[in-house]
Amino acid sequence: MIFSEHKKQGAKIGRAIKKTLLKGIAACPTNKKNKLLTAAINDPYVKGFVIYMSAMSIDMVFEGALWKKKKRIEFLIECWQELGIPMNSIHEFLRVIGDPIKEGIWDEGGQYSKGKNDAALVLTSAYGILNREALQTDIIVKAQKRANDVIGNNPEVYSNSSKAATLSAAVCEITIEKHMKNHFTDL
Repeated sequence: MIFSEHKKQGAKIGRAIKKTLLKGIAACPTNKKNKLLTAAINDPYVKGFVIYMSAMSIDMVFEGALWKKKKRIEFLIECWQELGIPMNSIHEFLRVIGDPIKEGIWDEGGQYSKGKNDAALVLTSAYGILNREALQTDIIVKAQKRANDVIGNNPEVYSNSSKAATLSAAVCEITIEKHMKNHFTDL
């Protein structure tokens, strides 16, 4: 089946998000992955992370700020189908995006917002565009320490984009991967 370029890009982001979610529970047997993703996608933190990561990717990764609404929706649908999210849930996700009242309902306990904020940290650290406030958060301070450990004594070998990618990977490890490990390893 041949897709439009933006649909291929949506599927690519979906695969990257799926890999990130599953990396947090790397010991999970392959036959449990679908069960895991089904359970995880109902978790408010994971919903916030997935929705925000995929929506921000349109603008930050694919420079889709000028995309029409239909193209953006097709990208998101393709992305979320790659994660195995059923269409009824996808339609619900699309109704919630950008609606502060519906997002507020999903944010009981603050987990939805936490997932969104962590997705923002992952993407902004990958692009090296963290603001002063974000640079001072515990997550970024810990992630920077881990990234420096990876880079080690050879910082001149790493380009700025490699350093940003290393920091982003460390942010993933501290946020979404840790959440997955803490909540979904017993499935």
